[in-house]
Amino acid sequence: MMLLSIPAGLLADFRDRRSILLFSQGLMFLAAVTLGLKVSSGNLSESLLLLISVAMGIGAALNGPSFQTVLSDLVPTEEQQNAVLVFYMGINVTRVLGPAIGGGILGTVGPNFAYWFNAISFLGLIFFFWKGPVSKSPSSLPKQKIRVQPEDWKFLFSLHNMRLWLEILVVTFCASSLWALYPTKGRVELQLSSLQYGSLLGFLGLGACLSAFFSKKLMGGATAKALAVSYLFYSIGLLILGSGDHYLWMCLGMFMAGVGWLVLATLMNMSSRQLTGRSHLKATMLGVFLAVFYTGMSFGSLIWGSVARIEGLNAAFIQAALLLALVGLYKTSEARHLLKKQQ
Repeated sequence: MMLLSIPAGLLADFRDRRSILLFSQGLMFLAAVTLGLKVSSGNLSESLLLLISVAMGIGAALNGPSFQTVLSDLVPTEEQQNAVLVFYMGINVTRVLGPAIGGGILGTVGPNFAYWFNAISFLGLIFFFWKGPVSKSPSSLPKQKIRVQPEDWKFLFSLHNMRLWLEILVVTFCASSLWALYPTKGRVELQLSSLQYGSLLGFLGLGACLSAFFSKKLMGGATAKALAVSYLFYSIGLLILGSGDHYLWMCLGMFMAGVGWLVLATLMNMSSRQLTGRSHLKATMLGVFLAVFYTGMSFGSLIWGSVARIEGLNAAFIQAALLLALVGLYKTSEARHLLKKQQ
């Protein structure tokens, strides 16, 4: 995702998006089928598991910019924020339902069927992209060739945009601590059961779903203020995760982080989409957003994992929480400054 999102965005701006989406989903489907076959036969090695993960990552990277651009094309501009909110809502609903469904499958028919169920699920998106309303990129249409000019790259990485990319990088760097470390704390340190461990992600999804009830009011105001609030909510979740060693305490931390995550992810996505209005490289701009987002998540996971190894999991959570809280407080002062300027 980190290395291929920008090239995938360029590809989506200059080639048929439907073909890219079908290829990427097909690649992930084949990787999932291979995983199912190897698990069922008992021949899955660590090297092959990593190779399958890389194939999944390539498919996801190729899919991302095209899919995000299609999402923009499906609704009018004034409704895009609601569409992005619904998109992230759907992801978090599955985080609530997924552990329950997965646990039910594992408990009744075993892990082999769970992998096959995962592989079959890709067929739904393949069918949608095959038959659904996917627009062609402007440059793939006859007599409408678009060339990348130097000013296009200057705009993508202008000073204004670089501030946005830097903010996304720092925030995802801090946020990655949750995704990287909660499995170790839950399964290794607290030795939670499969049901308890699966429910942690469910509580994060539940927090995100409940935040949707006030997110429209929050996101209807100043973007800087809404982002500041979401950063602070997420940092509180991290602080809770690092302050206690009990299952219910972890549930509360995941829930609070989920409340902040929905607004955070939606507004970051929208900030990038708003930039695309000034460039014909819409998919490339969204590719830059995804690349920066996953760069923060990738390097953050490595760094916070190293901190946890040296100083302990709780120390890593608390340090990430404090750093994100500082970003939230800075964003709060920025929102106040903008408000005074407008008045």
